Amino acid sequence: MALEKFFKDKKNIAYVSLLAIVIIACLWAFIAAGIITKNFKEKIIDETYNNKEANIESLLVTETKDGKKLWELYADQGTYTDSDKVVLLENLLGNFYEDEKVKASFKADAGTYNSVTKQIILFNNVVLVYEDGTNISTERLIYSGRDSDIIAEGQIRIEKPDEAVVYGNKAVLSSDYKDFHIEGRTETHFYM
Repeated sequence: MALEKFFKDKKNIAYVSLLAIVIIACLWAFIAAGIITKNFKEKIIDETYNNKEANIESLLVTETKDGKKLWELYADQGTYTDSDKVVLLENLLGNFYEDEKVKASFKADAGTYNSVTKQIILFNNVVLVYEDGTNISTERLIYSGRDSDIIAEGQIRIEKPDEAVVYGNKAVLSSDYKDFHIEGRTETHFYM
């Protein structure tokens, strides 16, 4: 009887209808939000487990072939992300080897090492010194492997002791660490 009396009042019916609409709208919003965010959750979980990153201090990276060291580099700090397979390096020192002897040494403020292509890119205050004393200063140096020439780019200064100093914007250094040629405009100063 109390329920009949409650539903006879039109005001009460409106309140119950409004409450039912609010409950249905909340349920629909909750279900829709779960469906919409499902893909986001899966993507976040997938990226978290598949995109690994490591920050390393005092990092030493080397490449060997047939038990012989081809090159080595030491960096104060390195950051590796699994998604692009590249190590970002800071404050580098390193050596290039041939027949188990150091053929050239280098230093740079920063660089990258691609773990798939094995390419090393040095940049910011790069200096490369050959065993005969020839030294190259540049903004960027690209080493793509033992059988590829080394590319130097940006404000290059090459000094061959007691012979000459050459300035240019791009140089190609032979993979055997013996020869180089400058591309584009150059300025050369000979020692007398």
